[in-house]
Amino acid sequence: MICDPRFLTSFLSGAYPDNGSATVFLRMFLPPFLRQKHRLVPPSILQCLIVLMLLLVHCASAELSAEESTLSSIQTLIRQSQLGEADKQLQAILQKQPANARALVLLGVVRRQQANWPEAEALFRRAVAAAPRSVEACQSLGDLLRDEARWPEAAAQYQFCHKLVPANYNIASELAIVYAKNREYAKSSTLAGSIPEINRPARLLPVIATNYLALGNTEKAEAAIAEVLRRAPADPDIVPALANSLLDNGMTKDAADLLAIAQVHQKMSPAFLVARAKVQAATGERQPAVQTIEGALKLEPKSQDSLATAAVLAIRWGQWDKALEFLDAALAAGPPRSDLLQSVVFVELRKNDLQAAHDVAQRWYTLRPTETAAALAFAIVLVEGNHWGEARPLLEKVLAASPSDKRAQLTMGVVQYNAGDLAAAKKSLNASLGGDVDDASAHYFLGLISKQDGDAPEAIRQMQQAVSIRPENPKAYGELGQLYLQQNNLDQARAALEKAILQAPDEPQNHYQLARVYNKLSMKSEADEQMKLYQKLRPQRPQAPQEPATPPQPTPQ
Repeated sequence: MICDPRFLTSFLSGAYPDNGSATVFLRMFLPPFLRQKHRLVPPSILQCLIVLMLLLVHCASAELSAEESTLSSIQTLIRQSQLGEADKQLQAILQKQPANARALVLLGVVRRQQANWPEAEALFRRAVAAAPRSVEACQSLGDLLRDEARWPEAAAQYQFCHKLVPANYNIASELAIVYAKNREYAKSSTLAGSIPEINRPARLLPVIATNYLALGNTEKAEAAIAEVLRRAPADPDIVPALANSLLDNGMTKDAADLLAIAQVHQKMSPAFLVARAKVQAATGERQPAVQTIEGALKLEPKSQDSLATAAVLAIRWGQWDKALEFLDAALAAGPPRSDLLQSVVFVELRKNDLQAAHDVAQRWYTLRPTETAAALAFAIVLVEGNHWGEARPLLEKVLAASPSDKRAQLTMGVVQYNAGDLAAAKKSLNASLGGDVDDASAHYFLGLISKQDGDAPEAIRQMQQAVSIRPENPKAYGELGQLYLQQNNLDQARAALEKAILQAPDEPQNHYQLARVYNKLSMKSEADEQMKLYQKLRPQRPQAPQEPATPPQPTPQ
């Protein structure tokens, strides 16, 4: 009653309403100078202002309390999965208060549970903009970026949250975990070490062990691994998490040993079976790996991690259609993780479905233009389609944000090579080298540059490097064959070209070059056969004098 604008207007005019409850309130609430015995007196202007301030404070507090109660009730509806009713009430609040950060966060939670990830992100970003110091809004956005495996963005967001509340050990732990995912092990180790042991969640223990291993502190790493094993019976997911980290760092035997020790003391969770399947696949045990991942999916058919691993195994064995099935199921089972989207693009490229790869990459980049992984995947697809000009600004954007991104440097080198800027291409390609499987592509293009520069020995050396890293490499073998032929090294030219044809029998140019080799070796019938194959294949795929270089394809992480 007293917060009704009509009541306040009546009071200020001196025309008090004839209402018992309001009169009682005024007698209790108003200062003595507005009460004389049992009678209210008309106020002066100054007195009106004082009373108005008191009433406004009271009314604002009552309104805030009512709003908090409403939002708490909505939160209960969300916990009870009554998302439709929660949505309706939140929309009503936001229609009146578009910048209500708490309502925006809750609606973002609703959208997450409805698997509408882009809208959830937009709502969390609106909440952060409306209330920059809201820890709830900040962490909600960070958690979404983490769950989508957008590690650089997640790290930046959690850093901001950590600055807001340095003593919040949950946020500090998430930031340390994300740092490790970004391979920023020193930062991760320092932050994890600053968290008191009693406040460290179990999920942080595998990260601590990984940090020590990456930083070469063997003694502390062994102690951290022992702590993981000690805590494993109470938290069965921490051993698989550590095994996955070991695998990511090329420590396959250590991962296998860890799982062998731990399996005696803990239950076989889907996460444990997933890690075991990865180890088996990495050590060449294909059938056991298939059986293990099937066991994980039997325990939890909609586990995103299990489905994603099944896709990775299918990719490893070149089962492209099966990989896409698992990837589609994984994306339907949880957030649109960057590694899954990247794998979809990779598989579509391997299937030679450039349009499908383009559609996925373009949609990914359109939805998340600030994500470097999306920009890079789109650039690679554009390069695959020989759209060098469109790819360049995307790559420049990626390299501006991540100057040492080796895949971006490699792809930029390909763009520069096809643009004829050989000096810049050579610089970018050399910068991209770093012990990864993509080094095969870098050596291939460096070999092409040396070939154009007339340095045949260096071109041969680069091509040999390419095939040693990636033996299934018909383009490099084809180039090697041509280079050996130019040097009249016929036996090596023959061996290289025969390998190239074995791996890519539909490539006409290799048949033509092998026919030349056979002619020089006086193998006329074999030469004739190769020329017939060349003539048969040539109309299906006309050869330009200088075919544009094929760009690297994104490999799944």
